[in-house]
Amino acid sequence: MSRSPRRLPGAYWRLYAGSAISNLGDGVLVAALPLLAARITDDRLSVGLVSTFFTIPWLLLALPVGALVDRADRRTVLVLADTYRAVLVGGLAAVAAFADVQMWMLWLLAFGLGAGEVFFDSASTSILPAIVPAEQLERANGWRYSAEVAANTFIGLPIGSALFALAVWLPFGVDAASFVVAVLLTMSLRGRFRAEAAPDGKAGMRRELAEGFGWLRRHRLLRNMAVALGLTNLAFAATESTFVLFATEELGIDEGWFGVLVGIIGAGALVAGILGGRIVEKVGRRFAVVVASFAPIVTMLAIGLLPITWWAVAMTTVQAAMTTVWSIVAVSLRQQLVPANLFGRVNGVYRWFIWGAMPVGGFVGGIVAARFGLRAPYFTAAGVLAVAYLIIIGTVTERAIGQALADAAPPPPVADDTPVFLERDPLDDF
Repeated sequence: MSRSPRRLPGAYWRLYAGSAISNLGDGVLVAALPLLAARITDDRLSVGLVSTFFTIPWLLLALPVGALVDRADRRTVLVLADTYRAVLVGGLAAVAAFADVQMWMLWLLAFGLGAGEVFFDSASTSILPAIVPAEQLERANGWRYSAEVAANTFIGLPIGSALFALAVWLPFGVDAASFVVAVLLTMSLRGRFRAEAAPDGKAGMRRELAEGFGWLRRHRLLRNMAVALGLTNLAFAATESTFVLFATEELGIDEGWFGVLVGIIGAGALVAGILGGRIVEKVGRRFAVVVASFAPIVTMLAIGLLPITWWAVAMTTVQAAMTTVWSIVAVSLRQQLVPANLFGRVNGVYRWFIWGAMPVGGFVGGIVAARFGLRAPYFTAAGVLAVAYLIIIGTVTERAIGQALADAAPPPPVADDTPVFLERDPLDDF
C-alpha cells in the first residue's frame, strides 16, 4: 500500500492526543480560575496578579529548564511535568470542596502551574523535531495548535463555566484528571528522546547556558523574532490580565457566559491552526508574519474605541487567528534552525525572553486598568505592538529566512510507526 508523503508519524498523533486531552482540562481551568478570582475580590490588581504569577516562572526557570531538557529524556520530562500538575490542581480541588479558597491560594496555584508548564512546553517543543520530518513541522504545529484551541476553548471553557456554576471544586478536579490521561498517552511513546551529543553536565550549568545565549545572540533572524514576540506577548498579557473584568463590566457578560464568550473568540485560532500550515506554504513565511503582526494593532485599537460585545468578539477572533499563524511560523523555524543538541537551551533562552515579558505585561495591564479604566490597556497594547511590527518588517525577510535554512544543520532522521488509519493528513484531499 502506498503512503502519502504528507503523512505525520504515529508517535506525533499520540503526542497530539495527549496534548488535546490536557488542553481540555486546561480550558476548564482557564474558565474557572478568573471567575473564582473575581468572586473572591473585585480588586483589579489582585485579579490581574493571577496571570502575572502564572507567567513569572518563565523568568525564573526557562533557562535552567532548557539546559535540563538538553540533558534528559524529553518524554520523561513530559510525564513528570504532567504528574506534578495533576497533584497540584487536585490539591486545590480538595481545598475548594471542603474550605474557602483564599486569593493567595490562587496566586500560589498559578505560580505552580506556570512552573509545570515551563518544563512541559520546553520538552514538548524540543521533542517534536525527533518525531516529525522537518518539512512537516508547520503542518504538525498547526494541528497541535488547532487541538489546543478546540479542546481548550470550544470544549473546555464552556464546560469550565458550567462546572463552576455547579460547584467551585469541579473544574479543578476535571483538570487534574486530564493531566493523568495525558501522562498515560505520553508514556506510550516508544524510543529514547534524548538529543544526540547531549551535554553530560560536566561543563557546568553556567557554561551550557552561555552556549545557548551565544547561539541565539549570533543568530540575527531568531534574535529579532524573539524581541518582536517578547513585545507581542507583553502587549497581549496587558489586556488578558483584566479581560474577565472587561467582559463582565464593560461588555456586560454574565459570569456563566464567560467561557462561551472566549469559546467563540477561539474560532479564529482553531481555523488558523488547521489551515495555518497550508496558508504559510502558499503565501510565504514573510507575508504571513507581516500580516499577522500588523492585524493585532488594528484589533486592539478597535476594541478600545468601541467596547460593544459583538464588535469586541469579532476583533478578538481575528486577533486570535493572526496570533496562531505567527506562532506556527515562529515555532517551526526555531525547530528547523536550532541544532538538536542545543535546542533545549536555545529554546529556553528564547522563551525566557518572550514569556518573561508576560508577567511584566500582566502587571502593567492591571495598573493601567486600575488607574485609567478597563479600556486603557488596549491602547497601551496597540502602541507596544506597533514597535514589534517595525522590527518584523525590517528584519524578517524571505531572503533572511532562506539563508538561515540553508545554513542550518541537516535534520535528524525520524522513525515512522504510523498506524494505517493515520497515514494521511485529513486535509490532503482538499
